[in-house]
Amino acid sequence: MNDETLGILGVGHLASYTVKGLRHSGDKRSIILSPRGRQTAAELAQSCDCTIAADNQTVVDQSDTVLLAVRPDALNSLLENLSFKPNQTVISAIAGITLDHLREYAALEGCELVRALPSTSAEVCAGPIPIFPANDHATALLGQIGTVVQLESEKLFDVALSHACLHGWSYFLIQELIDWSCKQGMDPATARQMVAHSIGSAVAFAEANPELSYGEIGRSIATEGTFTLRGVEQLEENNGIQGWLDAMSKTQA
Repeated sequence: MNDETLGILGVGHLASYTVKGLRHSGDKRSIILSPRGRQTAAELAQSCDCTIAADNQTVVDQSDTVLLAVRPDALNSLLENLSFKPNQTVISAIAGITLDHLREYAALEGCELVRALPSTSAEVCAGPIPIFPANDHATALLGQIGTVVQLESEKLFDVALSHACLHGWSYFLIQELIDWSCKQGMDPATARQMVAHSIGSAVAFAEANPELSYGEIGRSIATEGTFTLRGVEQLEENNGIQGWLDAMSKTQA
């Protein structure tokens, strides 16, 4: 697969961590970037051995697989003058744009359309990458920069978009806990280690014991009389846990 060319239309943050993740994984395929997002494209061309095309049509013409990474409001202007190749794999990482919406564009007629959404952690080849529908080319490509999760329906793909938001929220939670630890007198480096590894090790332990649910593990620790249970009760009293669920639901509104 590394002999195939990846073209990227829309060179912003998502394109940046996708390209960096591919190079981090050892993928040496040719990557051609649209001139859109010129500063980021120039940085990737220099640091990740990419080529900047003269225009968007050149990206399409010279690529086997094309990643759409523009903002939703830029999609119309992007596609109005483009012509894609028959059966060309086109991966859309545009949140909120459905497959039916993409199929309305004459430019994409006859293409293999896939929705996918790498997260920031793809830069270090970590994290889930939801895709729909199943596609061998997309799976082979994106599986190098994260764990591909094939969703059974587009409705479930949209649910998975909430998990992408969860990824972003996690940084805020972790930083707040680090800041609290520092206020108690812990130095920042130690606080960062303690908080990050406390959360990371919980996930590692649970994933090493898939026969147990996360709830079962939590309840085995938060037993009567423990500080763990006292903290869980405080979170519930302050609507802390429900607040996270409400935020997840908000992304579906």
